[in-house]
Amino acid sequence: MNIQPIEIFNEIVNPDLDRVSALMRANWQPPCWLYEPDLLAMHLYRPTADPTMAVGLQSQGGKLAAYLAFVPLRLRLYGSTYKAVFASFFTVSGDFRRHRLSDRQQLLMVDRARDRGYDLYVAVTVAGTPANQTVSRAFAARGLPVKAVQNFRYLAGVTAIISGRIGRDPGVTVRPYEKNDEARAFELMSQAGAMATIAKVVEREDIDFMLRTRPRIVTYVYEENGRALALLNIAFLPVVSRHVGINAYVENIAMGSLPVATREAFVEAVMKKILGEGVEAVMVPDTGYCDLQPFRRLGFRTVPRKLRLLLAPLRAGVLAEVPDEIDSFCLDVF
Repeated sequence: MNIQPIEIFNEIVNPDLDRVSALMRANWQPPCWLYEPDLLAMHLYRPTADPTMAVGLQSQGGKLAAYLAFVPLRLRLYGSTYKAVFASFFTVSGDFRRHRLSDRQQLLMVDRARDRGYDLYVAVTVAGTPANQTVSRAFAARGLPVKAVQNFRYLAGVTAIISGRIGRDPGVTVRPYEKNDEARAFELMSQAGAMATIAKVVEREDIDFMLRTRPRIVTYVYEENGRALALLNIAFLPVVSRHVGINAYVENIAMGSLPVATREAFVEAVMKKILGEGVEAVMVPDTGYCDLQPFRRLGFRTVPRKLRLLLAPLRAGVLAEVPDEIDSFCLDVF
């Protein structure tokens, strides 16, 4: 009889991001972001974050075998505000597949969030992948429902098409976000998700980090008469496909009450600047909270891959009912 030895795995709170990056790079299948340490840090280390909600499982031999981060945020749903976590960066090493670490890691983190007093869980998964079943099993083990409340896709624009649609002069002037824009940026970003069914509650102490000091980030502002009226927040992310290239990812959009023509000119002016950085494509998540027609006008098209927004209560009685479907959400997608 071939008896496999029992392997013990230890929990490692907030493991070194070089180790986490190596785990992801060895196990994620292209096309995917190239999760280098500074890219992970841009999401995990904002001022109101809690890195102790990022946990790895380590083998007896010292190898990082699994990793999952629950990124804390306040979440507004149907007018009420909840203490929530966004689950991301879930990775299990193929070297330890027979140990069923996927289920163990998900349940470990669900229980950790419950013990810390969080109310809601949200995550983005790719439709049809095993992660969806793993999440369902973790919540079923605690007698809690989890639902995919919206299916959505990215819009993507390739450099050749976008540049061919940009005029020589978009007609507006944009500038980089500056530290003294912080108060106005807080207003704009707070307003951006006001009409969405689910929205992050923007924290004032996170604004400057999100828009200026994070690695790989640049933010452009549209200004009239000395007042910022709109902003676009862009992340420059390395992508592994047939080769490693750079894509621009539009992370936060806040265009206030700009007229349609001005929105189009603002987006066009920002695209003109970021294409000069050598990006191969620009990506925008289409989650229903803002007008994406200015991007479609520049040749952005819906990509095939379907993503799902998952929502679940972390304790009984938090929600009277988990909605079957929502029409819009305003969250970072990572």
